[in-house]
Amino acid sequence: MRYWDKTTRVIYSDLMDQLKANLFQPSSGSISLVHPKGKPYLQHRISYEGERLTFSLDSEFASLDFKARAKLCSVLTVSGCNSPNRTSSKTMELLDAMGCFAKQQCVLIGSHAFSAIGNSLGVTWGAGTTETKDIDVGRMVKLSGSPSICITPTLLKAGFREIPQLNRKFPPTNFVHKNGMKIDFLTPLIGKPDAKPMLLRGTDVFAEPLRFLDYLIKDPQQAAVITRNGVLVLVPQPARYALHKCIIYQYRRDTDKKEKDLLQAESILTVLEDSMPHLISQAWVDLPWQDKALVGISEFKNAELKERLRELL
Repeated sequence: MRYWDKTTRVIYSDLMDQLKANLFQPSSGSISLVHPKGKPYLQHRISYEGERLTFSLDSEFASLDFKARAKLCSVLTVSGCNSPNRTSSKTMELLDAMGCFAKQQCVLIGSHAFSAIGNSLGVTWGAGTTETKDIDVGRMVKLSGSPSICITPTLLKAGFREIPQLNRKFPPTNFVHKNGMKIDFLTPLIGKPDAKPMLLRGTDVFAEPLRFLDYLIKDPQQAAVITRNGVLVLVPQPARYALHKCIIYQYRRDTDKKEKDLLQAESILTVLEDSMPHLISQAWVDLPWQDKALVGISEFKNAELKERLRELL
């Protein structure tokens, strides 16, 4: 784990300012004016693994200029900030182009969120904590005031295929591409356990209901994924992310994933305990499953951190 210097933090702040100022502007691709049936409208074009994809665009974006953002992202990447590989970056840009982040307010979770959280904290995580080919996005089933979007046809055209459920009566919630990328749609499980996928209102995709996810995605914050031009996403609050990991690792079967969960949780809480302990306290007060989180904290390797957290909590 490496803390950023002041210059790098300022550059990241500049990138965030530019992304927020252009909230609904695409993060990649090009714009052209087309005239189907004599009616002009703007068309946003991107490519994914050789497939050309098009989207309609609001008239306010007559052109796209990524030069300033691309320069900032290049400097941040060279500085060793958390950034996804090329394939993950292209997939983030695809999700952004479909409106998953800005319009549908999906929250990025999992290891890609961990990387983005590190950027917001001014920290580059150590090796072995961020590697993944999965992109997990979560959202409440109902979301007011958001425009409807179609996701499934675009993913299929981009070369993704739906992963069938074990129960063939259930609609798919996961998509996988031959390049190895996998996209999972998730939603909080509220009430009695139910494995039946839930339709995300305002979209055409179903999401897998998961316990504890409501705590994780409550009041998310903005962060930048450092792609070629940067993508503005929503991620969980750092302390909530860490405490959530302390819980869900106990339900994993894969040993590597269990260790990764604990390592991510310990890394975030190390940073927060040192500089922003109040954020841990706030997240702890709202946590209904404190006893489960304490089990995870007890597994941390850093004995001093465990002791300080016990005093704090």
